[in-house]
Amino acid sequence: MDLNIESDAFKQQKNDIKQSIQRTKPLQANPTVATIIAKVVTANTLENNKLIPVGKYGFALAGDVKLNYYQLLLYGSKNSILINLLLTKDFKYNVNENNSIGFLSKVNWHLEFENTNDAVSFNSQLAFVLWKLNGCKELYWADLYYPSRNSNVARFNSVVEITYVANTVSSKKFGPQVSSNIKDDRYLKVNINENGWERSLLGVNVNTQRIVFIPIAEMGAWKILTDGRQCLCLTMTVQNIYELKGENITDEPVIITQEHLKKANENHPTIIQPLDIVYDNISAIPSKKLCIESLYEEFEKLKLDNIKTYERLAKLEALIIEKKSDKTENSIDSELKKSMKIIYKRLIKEFPVDETFSGSEIQTKIKDIFYNILACSNQSNVNSN
Repeated sequence: MDLNIESDAFKQQKNDIKQSIQRTKPLQANPTVATIIAKVVTANTLENNKLIPVGKYGFALAGDVKLNYYQLLLYGSKNSILINLLLTKDFKYNVNENNSIGFLSKVNWHLEFENTNDAVSFNSQLAFVLWKLNGCKELYWADLYYPSRNSNVARFNSVVEITYVANTVSSKKFGPQVSSNIKDDRYLKVNINENGWERSLLGVNVNTQRIVFIPIAEMGAWKILTDGRQCLCLTMTVQNIYELKGENITDEPVIITQEHLKKANENHPTIIQPLDIVYDNISAIPSKKLCIESLYEEFEKLKLDNIKTYERLAKLEALIIEKKSDKTENSIDSELKKSMKIIYKRLIKEFPVDETFSGSEIQTKIKDIFYNILACSNQSNVNSN
């Protein structure tokens, strides 16, 4: 076979893939196989830690969406198929450096795409298929592009700054884009922990591109972007990784300023092209189409700039409940703790965990809570004087 096959030849040969597929096991219904995506790759086999050149071939993902039946094919023509692999949920597929991927099918294959766009497009489609084969109910992630690896790797408690695009996904199809910070001047900061969706960022380097499918149970604050029944897909690029050091929680009072309230009202919606797969004809609900990064920025501002507001609130609550009032406390400290206790209870009351809220509702409620509590506190101080 000529090892220098031109890309144009593969475009013509893609039309023959459907006819050339050989099923590896019988199905209850005959699948109607169609090509989902096909790219030209440089194929090598890995033997004794050495790459053995095979040549340029077509690499295709094909299948029947309704029957959830999918295959990978490496082919030169309809009569020359090197790989015809039936995909299952246990299929292992490694994304490596230099737009290359590796997997096992009788031999260890090492395939290199012609450019990063081809690699990301193909890997996105394959990740979507593997997520479906895994049942669509668990947190699932896969690399789309991996840069040269280095020691700056995300671990538990690392902070990872990302740019992202968020799409809803339900019934095994992608819905509309609901949020993005691609064109914003700030990255989304994610603190990796063991329990939330954030653990999907473990192991990334700067410039890693990764896709994450988040089920409803682990969606957290992202839930406001869905109708409560949809999963969410994040396509992200890692911009920075660092460790938080020297974070000492203090008991200094929390100061809520007009600047904090102003930031909560700033949204930066952007639009980019969605993934090249089948989409629902669903229109995004206006009240749901909120850039979640605006809320995240506000929360991060409160947590980081004011030395972790949430931890201090918990400490204040514990002091109020468990510790008797200190007779030497001045009236200002007493009023502050009283106000913070009221704010804490109002937040719990206004935002039940079993309900969803639009971005404008969240901003309005938080703004009203702070204004009302601070106004009442100021009025009581005036009356006491």
